[in-house]
Amino acid sequence: MSKKEILESIEDEIVTIVIRKCTLADIGELQQISRETFADTFGSENSSENLNQYLDESYRLDRLTQEFKNPNSAFFFALADGQLAGYLKVNVLDAQTESMGPQALEIQRIYIKRAFKRQGIGSKLMTKALAVAKTKQRSTVWLGVWEHNLPAQHLYRKFGFKQTGDHVFTLGESRQRDLIMTRTL
Repeated sequence: MSKKEILESIEDEIVTIVIRKCTLADIGELQQISRETFADTFGSENSSENLNQYLDESYRLDRLTQEFKNPNSAFFFALADGQLAGYLKVNVLDAQTESMGPQALEIQRIYIKRAFKRQGIGSKLMTKALAVAKTKQRSTVWLGVWEHNLPAQHLYRKFGFKQTGDHVFTLGESRQRDLIMTRTL
């Protein structure tokens, strides 16, 4: 293989990842990717009844719109070569799902579409969340992760998060245990 062919081959494998803040015009795409990625991540581990109940309640358009309009929450899309690949949701102050204080930022959601996993997109979204925390002058970043979601826990540990507690996450009629992981900035 010539030097030129090697360079072309490398260029073919490079994916450009862009993280952009969502706008209200994105709400339909946000609903779609939210439902798709949550079902892909947890569908095989839960009953279809519990999963559908959770998806219908948590990702209704009116609820997502309300979350979106909260000035203490922000959503970001990850685009891989222009294709929607994942998203991030962060919360501060009263938008946090647990009361962690005024100096905390919650990473409520990092989800990646199945076709885009293991391409560094989760790391890019985590880096964005930490940058938002610094911009907002937060000293602590925290998140909840299902105790059985080992790949996500590995990513969070890679970024310096440590388990500091746990809480109940209700999915339909199923009560599940989420680990609370925290990082100090």
